[in-house]
Amino acid sequence: MLKLAVAVLSVVLAGAASAAGWRDLRVDGSSDEAFAKSLAAFNEKLSPTRRYVFGQALKDIWNQGKQAAEAEQREFTTSEYYRQLDGLTYEEVVTVTDPSGATAKERHADAGRARAADTNSQGVWQNPSHATQEQRMRRAHRGLDSAEAVRTKSDQTRGTPNSR
Repeated sequence: MLKLAVAVLSVVLAGAASAAGWRDLRVDGSSDEAFAKSLAAFNEKLSPTRRYVFGQALKDIWNQGKQAAEAEQREFTTSEYYRQLDGLTYEEVVTVTDPSGATAKERHADAGRARAADTNSQGVWQNPSHATQEQRMRRAHRGLDSAEAVRTKSDQTRGTPNSR
């Protein structure tokens, strides 16, 4: 029983540590290399849903900066972009263009629904090979590219060949 309690406590603490990990991350806009490294850290620590929300927020910030610069008849630079993001946490980045946080919440919900739909449509019983979506797509395209005739179940029971 003690071993079980220790194991459960270890899992809980590890989960809390990894959850705190992404919350402690900050964008480093001091240089191109530092920016890329900080985004790689976010990419590694964030869940797929948060990664999506974060990526969309970064695009929004870029687009907003670009539009503002165009209105002033100048170019929006990566230096300005990095300076705007430097030192921001995940929560701060996803609320830059919408301080209410409504856009981030909506995107989070949308991404969650999309993941749930993807999980439901590709359950283990439907995909015993556990191939990635890209691997399944390539396999399907190879089959289509080979132009092999497809036989349906009704063709097999009737014994009729499928016409091309």
